[in-house]
Amino acid sequence: MKKLYIIFLICALGLQSYSQSTTKDRMPVTTSSKSALAFYNEAMKYFEDVDLTKGRDLLFKSLEEDPDFFMTNYQMSLYYSWMGDFDKFMEYAGAAINCKARLSQAEELLKNAMIRLKGDLKSDVTGYGMKLIEMYPGDINAYNNLFYFQSLINDIDGELETLNKALKIAGNPAPIYNQMGYVHMSLKQNDKAEAAFDKYIELDPKNPNVYDSKGDFYMNIRNYRKAYESYMKAYMIDSDWSYEKALKAKQLYESTEGKRLEIIPM
Repeated sequence: MKKLYIIFLICALGLQSYSQSTTKDRMPVTTSSKSALAFYNEAMKYFEDVDLTKGRDLLFKSLEEDPDFFMTNYQMSLYYSWMGDFDKFMEYAGAAINCKARLSQAEELLKNAMIRLKGDLKSDVTGYGMKLIEMYPGDINAYNNLFYFQSLINDIDGELETLNKALKIAGNPAPIYNQMGYVHMSLKQNDKAEAAFDKYIELDPKNPNVYDSKGDFYMNIRNYRKAYESYMKAYMIDSDWSYEKALKAKQLYESTEGKRLEIIPM
């Protein structure tokens, strides 16, 4: 993971991207622009891989095509809440709330949740997420919205329950195992956390984030050698990933063990 822990609990929001649809089992996305929708769906794929910068940039492109696209403004507000930029959160939350398009019932629920969150980001809006799941029990996005709302009030037990339910219907369970790993870490359930991260690696071995996450696990249990090795695996897949974290793990190993750690050659 590239940012603070809380980002990675909620970055999967909107994963399993979906196209504009009238099917009853999927939450619809309202926009008049096919290109805006295409950019939105592509952004969700980058968020799935925890490439937040590319995801954000694609959301910008989506808004260029349709500035009144509710879900894009909604996602942008979430992105900036993850990043701790409250002014930007308020800007995009306001844009989502003031959307003039005729929204679906699901989008109206999210809009009402955003109205409350704009007033207080720590508001308990989990009821809206639960209603979404009642309406769309087979749509992973409903569970991810509830998970996000639970994270805002630090309902860790609720998060874990939601993730376990989401696993049963997820088309791509890999990101859910990643989230589960962090939740188990926060509960100090290290055996379960490691099992979840290992499953994440098994399901998506070419994604640098799987090794970055496992590196975070090793840092948490103070196994700095393995943390370094795992971060370097991520870096060798994509040089934009994990190098500074690898150096930090190396420094901690050498300061605690009193000996040098051999550098993994590139």
